[in-house]
Order: sequence, then C-alpha cells, then structure tokens
Amino acid sequence: MSVHATDELGRARIVRQLRTLPEVRVVGESAAVELLLLGRHDRDAAEQLRRRTRESWAPLVVVADELGETELMAVTEYGVRSVLWGHRLTPRRLGRAVHAAAGCCPPEPLPRLKALV
Repeated sequence: MSVHATDELGRARIVRQLRTLPEVRVVGESAAVELLLLGRHDRDAAEQLRRRTRESWAPLVVVADELGETELMAVTEYGVRSVLWGHRLTPRRLGRAVHAAAGCCPPEPLPRLKALV
C-alpha cells in the first residue's frame, strides 16, 4: 500500500491509521494498492486522479473531504475502486476498502434476519 497526498499532515494521519492494521503494510513504491488523499483545498483533484492512474497499474482507493462533479466523473472514468469520505473514515472502513481493492476479501455478509414468531 502506498499513500499519496498534497497535504503531508493528512498523509501522516492516514499512514498512522493504516499502520494500526496488522494485515496492511505501507511501502513507498510498487504497492499492490494505492491510496490518494484529496483534501478540501486540493486544486485540480481530477488531474491528481489522472496522474495516479497513469503512473501506476495498482488499484486506487480515494479518501476525499468532498468531491465535485468533475472529480466524480474522474473517479468513474479512471476506475477508482473505492471512495471513502474523510469525515467518516475509520480504520475498519479503510482496511475493508484496501482489501476490497486488492481483491482479497469477500464482501461483508448480510446480517441474518430473525423471523418474528
């Protein structure tokens, strides 16, 4: 897993959360999954998405504070595997998104419903 961001503090926060997950290892390059952090004040987020998908073949997970129409179109155009909202980010959600992007975790089972008798 490698993490890319223009905001170094935000990047450090994401890396710290990832390091709490024993099954995820953060590396600099040649990662199986890449994560792109898009902050509220990032300019040209669509260009950042385009650059990441051109530079690597690894599946991409996006953590965003907000996405405009242009960025949403870029997310679908460039095949982003997961989009997580920064304000709702938890280590568990982050771990599931990374594993789903890597193709190594089954979908979460539906809860069993008990019939009322």
